[in-house]
Amino acid sequence: MLAPNHALEACEEPDGNGVCRTYYSSTANVGEELNDTLSYARLIKFNYRDFYMAFMSDSQYPWSCKTSNESCDDQNKAWQENTNHIQSLNALMNNLGKEQLAGVVINGDLTAFGHDWQFNAYRELYHKQLQMNVYPGLGNHDISNNVNDCFVNNCASRMMLYLKDHVQTLNVRSFDYHDSGTYYEFPSLKRKYSKSFAYSWDIGDIHFVQLNNYPTYKNHWNGWNFGKARRDYFDIQSARKWLINDLKQASKEGKHIILNYHISGFTNDIKDILRRYKISAIFAGHLHPYVGLVNFHTLWNFYGPGQHLPVFLGGAAVFQKYMLVRFKENRFEVSIVKSAQGANYQLVKEG
Repeated sequence: MLAPNHALEACEEPDGNGVCRTYYSSTANVGEELNDTLSYARLIKFNYRDFYMAFMSDSQYPWSCKTSNESCDDQNKAWQENTNHIQSLNALMNNLGKEQLAGVVINGDLTAFGHDWQFNAYRELYHKQLQMNVYPGLGNHDISNNVNDCFVNNCASRMMLYLKDHVQTLNVRSFDYHDSGTYYEFPSLKRKYSKSFAYSWDIGDIHFVQLNNYPTYKNHWNGWNFGKARRDYFDIQSARKWLINDLKQASKEGKHIILNYHISGFTNDIKDILRRYKISAIFAGHLHPYVGLVNFHTLWNFYGPGQHLPVFLGGAAVFQKYMLVRFKENRFEVSIVKSAQGANYQLVKEG
């Protein structure tokens, strides 16, 4: 068990450098991606009653346009804009310290289309250069846009397998995921992945949920996995049933609940779930120019007169803005981070 008011930091390099993870609860498994690679660990202080989390969306490399009159695939511009995000996040970590900044949630559209060169750029920036935990979700540009529109479905499959591997390194509380394991069925080896790939994690009394594209998203496809010489099948299902069970337990424990997904919107049955478990806030993305509280998505008076369910959008790298949220015992405070100057970021209080 972790000591009170402490977290565990584990890193690849013996001097505490390289890829690191911070764990906010005890874990016996760090996933295949990090298995046998971590060589350094130490306890660090962490303030579970007063901590920060960054929220952004639509890194979407190499998307580089704000309007239809601009080029949308200027790789140099997109690299610089995402680098500015990374430098500002690392500066926030230096200024706030590991005892208060828990990481960054990226609510979808990590890449523009999931191609290998786009994914490699995302990974270089947000995993090798960024010095904090990353809690990613997948958006329409990562998966739904790409199904049956990319060679042997490699783009969508690549992003799903990345999410699966990465989530398993985060010591999450729950992961809505099933893997058949590899088996032979004429004429080839096969492997089947199913469920919603939604996941949740706790930091103190805050319960975070990542629902990817949107809570009821469904899709299915298959493609050839050249690296493993097998055919991979994906059956992505609605997260609704898993979400009810996850929120029921978190609510029973008195957690404050924060939902994350890419495309903000609500069916009536999802609204019923949100009302039943009194969600504190929703963070989403997709609409690039919007950062912070969005009036036209917020559910006003949702829990009664003057009791709203706020919806915040995370902007996009091309607009050089995202959010920094401070979680205290009975409230959270939202600020907008302007990242155009990299490490010399500007912080504007939202409320």
